[in-house]
Amino acid sequence: KRNHYSSMQGRVALGIFILFLAVFSADCGRRSGRSGSKSSRSGGSRGGGRSGSRSGSRGYSKPSYNKPSSSKPSSNGVTSTGCQGGVSRNILQARTVTAAKNELKQKLFNGNEDRFAVAVRIAFHDCVGGCDGCINRNNPDNFGSMFTSLDIMDKIYDDSYKSYMSRADFYVLTGVTALEESLKFNNANLTSNYIKPVKFDFKYGRCDCSTSPTTNVDRGHAQGHFDYQEVMDFFKREFGFSVKESVAIMGAHTLGGASGARGSGFEGFWKEDATAAARLNQRYYSLLVDKSLTWQNVDQSRNNGFAEQRWQWVAGATPAGVPAPFMLNADVALFRDIQTNRNGRSSCQFTDCALSPSARIVQRYARSGNRWMRDFAPVWDKLVAKGGKNLRTPA
Repeated sequence: KRNHYSSMQGRVALGIFILFLAVFSADCGRRSGRSGSKSSRSGGSRGGGRSGSRSGSRGYSKPSYNKPSSSKPSSNGVTSTGCQGGVSRNILQARTVTAAKNELKQKLFNGNEDRFAVAVRIAFHDCVGGCDGCINRNNPDNFGSMFTSLDIMDKIYDDSYKSYMSRADFYVLTGVTALEESLKFNNANLTSNYIKPVKFDFKYGRCDCSTSPTTNVDRGHAQGHFDYQEVMDFFKREFGFSVKESVAIMGAHTLGGASGARGSGFEGFWKEDATAAARLNQRYYSLLVDKSLTWQNVDQSRNNGFAEQRWQWVAGATPAGVPAPFMLNADVALFRDIQTNRNGRSSCQFTDCALSPSARIVQRYARSGNRWMRDFAPVWDKLVAKGGKNLRTPA
């Protein structure tokens, strides 16, 4: 069972918060506040789960940024913008963006649909605190399946696009490409309603931190055990999101899953299986409101041997025994007003819990994927603009 699951994990990503998020790759989970300890792990999603430390999100400080400087002529005579202490950036051409997307499709995503969720998670994690092209590889929130994709992304960037855009811009562009491709994958392999494609408003001009692509700074992400208020507080504090925007970005959990003991301890696909977890659609919401499902609050650490209790919600399993679909407390809290103890165990069963304040938004999105996507796209654009100044549309 475990070997089969490990093989499946290499194919399909559990972030991206909370989007996202994690997005929210996500994994999410409880952290002890010490970035290096196993007991603090709350990241490591199979795909787009969101994760992080409650205390870190409030006490977080970013490394110094390479702030935009005034425009100046580049060596080739093209007007460029620069970041202090960094490489000056030429005006980004639309044809370069297209070339980068095509290279990402071929080298990162082709035959690896699991990486849709991972790419979304990377962008989300980079933008918590401000998008700056820096990922802390020692932070347990980033454990799981993320680094393989991140290595490929960094190589593509260093080989082909380092002189055209910042790494932070490239991470965001990769996330946008993942969302576009996962929506195409959904529409070409329908098990649910067709969703009309939307335009993500990619802009460039972000500045990398001085140590990009790595950093030792710990960022505070949303956690899997969060209740309703903690979810809303995180997104409002970090991105200025409203309740509706927070519920919309959490739909990024329609991609990917959680990687178990090698990550946060949470485990499973948010949807029915690995293939479903690569499709961008509103299934995340429809599963929450589906009255035919029996959601059980279980401690997954009893099954995977994780060192701490990991209470999650499970309504089924794959033939290999992987929980699917599964939900974190942070997911269920969007629809049900769960009350949990310090370990995350719910005091009420799913159908006995009262509806949460955002339940009607969940029901609305469950009925219409198009409505959710129209709301999701501008919220994503708002998220990936965090920390940017004078962002511009490619020429």
